[in-house]
Amino acid sequence: MTSDPLKVVVLPDAGPENPFQYELVRYFREEGFDVVIGGKYTIGSTLRAIFAHRPPVIYYDWVHSFILGKSRWWTYFKSSVFVAEILAARYLFNVRFVHTLHNLQNHAGLWLRWERRIYGFFLRKCHQIRVYSEETRQAAMERFSLQPERVKVIQDLPYHFYYPNILSKNECRKRLNLNDDDFVYLFFGEIKPYKGVSNLIDAFAEIARPNDRLLIAGKSYDATFFEPIEKAAQANSSIHLHHRFIQDDEVQVFFNAADVVVLPFIRIDHSGSIDLALSFRKPIVTLKTDATARMLAHQSTLLFETSSQLPHCLQIARELPLQAIGDQNFAIADSTNYRDLTLLVTL
Repeated sequence: MTSDPLKVVVLPDAGPENPFQYELVRYFREEGFDVVIGGKYTIGSTLRAIFAHRPPVIYYDWVHSFILGKSRWWTYFKSSVFVAEILAARYLFNVRFVHTLHNLQNHAGLWLRWERRIYGFFLRKCHQIRVYSEETRQAAMERFSLQPERVKVIQDLPYHFYYPNILSKNECRKRLNLNDDDFVYLFFGEIKPYKGVSNLIDAFAEIARPNDRLLIAGKSYDATFFEPIEKAAQANSSIHLHHRFIQDDEVQVFFNAADVVVLPFIRIDHSGSIDLALSFRKPIVTLKTDATARMLAHQSTLLFETSSQLPHCLQIARELPLQAIGDQNFAIADSTNYRDLTLLVTL
């Protein structure tokens, strides 16, 4: 007699902008779990999921949307409802919580003291917490008083399992109207303040040679923030701005056309864009943190500590053995411990 598969509800639905979640769901299903992606509601997502599916386990990705609002009072209200839901789910319905801690605090820096209090409460109610680096694990345990045995370092599934990658560099450049002898820098991802795109545009303008090109591929959902970025990009004919959501089958076009990926974060704990660049065998110019310094030690000259160092990193990238660096980066992506993800919902 076979037992029913363990039911897991995933909250919130991150949408197509975050395919790593869909890959996680696919992997869990392949491993025999009954996985449902719950609805995303302003409030009440947890209890709605419990009443609809009766799961023994809820896996949470980002929970900041359950905690933070645009005003202080809306934040207080949303987070109070979330706390009540967590208490009811844990103690009335005996639900186990699993969570991926993507960042120690929200990128916008909203209501940080309150967020830390509520987020810490939630984390301490979780049975298992997954982080992406030992550095983040140590910081989370210290900041939120977490039990070490509940916090595990587990990487995502490599993105080359998800995105197609069959087009040649030459074909991709033709599609983007780039020449074979262009040196192409790529920024890829949603355009948000903490990602430092304005710094990248300034740095590129400072060092660009006639055949250098900067691709900016991604969408901003904040018109006021994006307006000066758009103007700066339009003022430089060497910058190619693709301001839209990039469909799955187009991702390879941008990455395969690029020589180097540039992710000029102002602050970051973990980035799916870095993981994506690894899977496409690309050298990465990005912010130096304890985690990136350890993971990308073989290309340490491409890591910057302040935005003032970004122009130098862009320049030196032209002189490095990019293919060899890219191959090492792919090996990192392909050797992660993603198979341990199943331990999160079974322990």
